[in-house]
Amino acid sequence: MFKNRCNENGQSTVEVALLIPLLAIFLMLVIQVGLVARQYILVANASRAGAREASVNKNTSEAVSQAKRSVPNAQVQINRPSSPGEYLTVKVSDTVKSSLPIIGVLFPDITVTGETTMRVEK
Repeated sequence: MFKNRCNENGQSTVEVALLIPLLAIFLMLVIQVGLVARQYILVANASRAGAREASVNKNTSEAVSQAKRSVPNAQVQINRPSSPGEYLTVKVSDTVKSSLPIIGVLFPDITVTGETTMRVEK
């Protein structure tokens, strides 16, 4: 009954050995996407914090330090008008470096940007 069947011992081992590297690369890619999303959230919150500080304080250096509190290496640009009632803009940019093995080689560093517009109060 089973005389014509080929010997398939070890077939599943070979399949798993071929599949594990692909799963590892996929897992690292998912982790990298999570790191980029985390950095985007931090940059967006930093731009909001900087805009809030700039809207109530004429000293833009304090707004820059407030924005850099959660993202220390970010570039912060503030466009603040001098009169109350007008709108200011704070733009925060940061580069997410791919530090994971293999993924860092395959994908370049990504720059995330957050921009907030808010009304000047004082």
